[in-house]
Order: sequence, then C-alpha cells, then structure tokens
Amino acid sequence: RAVVEAVHRLDLILGNKAAYQEVFKPENISLRNKLRELCVKLMFLHPVDYGRKAEELLWRKVYYEVIQLIKTNKKAGTDSALSPLQHIHSRSTLECAYRTHLVAGIGFYQHLLLYIQSHYQLELQGCIDWTHVTDPLIGCKKPVSASEKEMEWAQMACHRCLVYLGDLARYQNELAGVDTELLAERFYYQALSVAPQIGMPFNQLGTLAGSKYYNVEATYCYLRCIQSEVSFEGAFGNLKRLYDKAAKMYHQLKKCETRRLSPSKKRGKDIKRLLVSFMYLQSLLQPKSR
Repeated sequence: RAVVEAVHRLDLILGNKAAYQEVFKPENISLRNKLRELCVKLMFLHPVDYGRKAEELLWRKVYYEVIQLIKTNKKAGTDSALSPLQHIHSRSTLECAYRTHLVAGIGFYQHLLLYIQSHYQLELQGCIDWTHVTDPLIGCKKPVSASEKEMEWAQMACHRCLVYLGDLARYQNELAGVDTELLAERFYYQALSVAPQIGMPFNQLGTLAGSKYYNVEATYCYLRCIQSEVSFEGAFGNLKRLYDKAAKMYHQLKKCETRRLSPSKKRGKDIKRLLVSFMYLQSLLQPKSR
C-alpha cells in the first residue's frame, strides 16, 4: 500500500506543467528515497512474487522518469533542433541537481549489485569485475536458504542492475564535460556475461554507438539484439530507422557530383561510400516480416 501511495504522489508531481522545476525539491527527493527503500524491502521479502515488479517501479519512478523529464522539457524559446540537454544552463542549480541524480543512481545500483551477490552468495567472479568478495578469514560460508526461483531472480536482478548502471553512465555521457562512454559499454558487456541469452544490452550498446561509422556499429548491435534468444522489441524499430537513413544517404551520394578531390579527401569519400553502400545492401537483404 505504501509503495502504491508513493507512486501515486510521484505521478502527480510529474504530471505538473512545471514538473522539471519541482522534481529536485527536498520533499520530492525524500519521497523518491522513501519509495526506493520500500521497493528494496519488498524485493527481498518477496523476491519471486514481487521482486521483478519492485525493481521496475524503483528504476522508473525513482530514476528513469526524472531523467526523461529533464531531457524532454526544453526551456521556452529553445530551438527544438538542439540537444535535449542544451536547455540546462551550465553550472545552474538544475544541472547540478541532475548530475547529482545520475551519480546517486550509479552509487545505489552498485551497492544493490553487491548486496544481492552477498545475500544470495552468488559467484559472479567469472562474469563481472564488481563482485562481492568473501573474507577468507571468516571460514566456511553459511549455506544460503533460498529456493531455485529466488536464486534465479537474484541472478537476473544482477543482470538488470548492470543494464541500469550502463544506462546511467550513458546519460552522464550526454552531459558537457563528462566522458563515460567506455564505462557504459563495460556495464552493458558485463550484463551480457551474466545473462548472454538476453539481447537488451545489445540494443543499449546500439544506442550508445550513435552514428559511428555511418551507423554500421549500431546496426551490428541491433542485429545481435534481434538474434538473441530473448530479443528486445524496441531493436526492430531502431534498426528500421537506421536502414531508412542508409537508403536516404545512399541516394544522396549517387546524386553528388564527382569533383576532383585531394587523395586524403578522396579516401574519406570512398570510405563513406563503401559504408553507406554496405548499410543500404544490408537493408535490401533484410526480410520484410516487420
């Protein structure tokens, strides 16, 4: 009941027209912290019945929806063609609060990741480098009294913590003066190590890659996501968008006049033509089932 009530109050705040000015008020930060505590308590008391739901609520209501609100609410008069975060003035109170929100999220999920490993005595040393280390002086560990389903939830919860950590690092990377691209990449690949059958981290890696190498890297990631045992629905739309871009770029290249260029410029042009043509060919070879 307390979780539902907290969610309802947060929804009312987010529904306000001036929500992006309200979300970082002390009372609203306190409300999100309270919801976070309740969700963590719920997931450890009833991991099988409510663990997954509590995780989702915690991520969406405490972190993700605040991030989306800041990214989508532009200041009046801001050009819509600008970056979603350019309406945040550098060193402003809002920017400082937003940066703190992301850093706090990373700290929380690192702590949760360690706590789940410790609580369920998970051995993830071969998968990730952020592991719970048992003190050898303590001696034999007390056997964990958890069912198979609880252990399964714990393993997948670690996987999802790593995805969330990757997302938070990716959002940090969008801010001026922050370079956390490699950190985000590391978290996504570790999520794949914990649960290789889940394709979602590949989708996130595609988003992280952006338009590198004329979208070839992102296309590879989206294809890997789609081909995974458990694919992510959003990857199909992301891939289609890149193929549409490739077709547009290919036809634009064909229209361009062939001018005499210096060897270095000609090399760059040839590489672009090769990669764009390769992408366009990929789009033509894709089955049209979606």
